[in-house]
Amino acid sequence: MEDRRRKFLALVHLAERLPKHPALMMLIGFLAGRLDRLHLLLPAQLPEAAEVRIALTTPQARIWTGRWFQGWIGRASVPDPVVLISSLSERDVDVFLSVDFGAQVPAWYQEALGAPPVVPEADPQERLQELRQRVDHALDVYNECRRQLEAGDDARQDELRFLLELARQEVEQLGEEIRRLTAELPARP
Repeated sequence: MEDRRRKFLALVHLAERLPKHPALMMLIGFLAGRLDRLHLLLPAQLPEAAEVRIALTTPQARIWTGRWFQGWIGRASVPDPVVLISSLSERDVDVFLSVDFGAQVPAWYQEALGAPPVVPEADPQERLQELRQRVDHALDVYNECRRQLEAGDDARQDELRFLLELARQEVEQLGEEIRRLTAELPARP
């Protein structure tokens, strides 16, 4: 219980430090609802093998060319916090969050840090199956958006084009990851 409280307070303090961008605030709220699966880390501790990784940068550490948010599901980069939330909303997975505060890591964040968890490597066959299911879902979204655009839904043109582009990007990224994973699998006899 105390661990959950420390994580929640860390997210509240983090929300105070981050820019008040709606997507970032949605992400903080989403993470607050998943405290049992949330692992707070320092940037150097973010495990590459973790299924879901998020790297946030506070204004104190951000260089003018830097990014506030970076997210990954597997090895696929996620362009936006809202897309990440949408992708994870029905999945029960561990989320690894690292926050770059610059040279001075606040005491409230250090208190919320746990021991860096050991991340087991996912079974490549299971991962491949999951990626294929995500491609199928993204293609369903893409096709539905095209159907609605062709039907002439004028009120939602901008939204549908945006979702269409996101689905296209996700299919490309997932396709790259499937090709990479397939190349790494041992050849079947």
